[in-house]
Amino acid sequence: MANPSSQVEEQDLDLIALWIRFDPKRWVAGALAGLTAGVIMAVVAMALATAGGYEVWYPLKLAALPILGGSATELGSSVPGLFVGAIAHELLCMLLGIVFSHFAATNSLPALLGAGLVWGLFSWIFLSNLFFRSFADVTAAEIPRGAALLCNVVFGLALTSVAGFDRLFRR
Repeated sequence: MANPSSQVEEQDLDLIALWIRFDPKRWVAGALAGLTAGVIMAVVAMALATAGGYEVWYPLKLAALPILGGSATELGSSVPGLFVGAIAHELLCMLLGIVFSHFAATNSLPALLGAGLVWGLFSWIFLSNLFFRSFADVTAAEIPRGAALLCNVVFGLALTSVAGFDRLFRR
């Protein structure tokens, strides 16, 4: 006879109910996680840019290309390209953090790491390789795909910080 305590009861998750929930505290935690992950991603991107012979601010200037055009990455126009790029980068990261926090409705680190890895890979596929390359200036910049992959995965994994922010708001 099987031990009742060793049997695991399966539960069906109602994904629709989970995905349409209204949880502003989680969304704020996601926004902060997105901002944090954006900073971490930018630091990794700046290290890769420096190692590749580019100026340290080049990755942030790349985020300004769809808004300012090719002038955003010129060496002489550091201030406008850097300012607009940093704002655009962090706003996009914040939005992605909110969406991630809504759909990854757990604070379990192993689950968030898995979701973050998948989030980073999908961000690389759909944002870096499809959406952003639809802008002519971004395509002309010839961003190395390997560096973009690493940065997106780092971003996705850094989104696990949502658990800490969520716990902070739920005290």
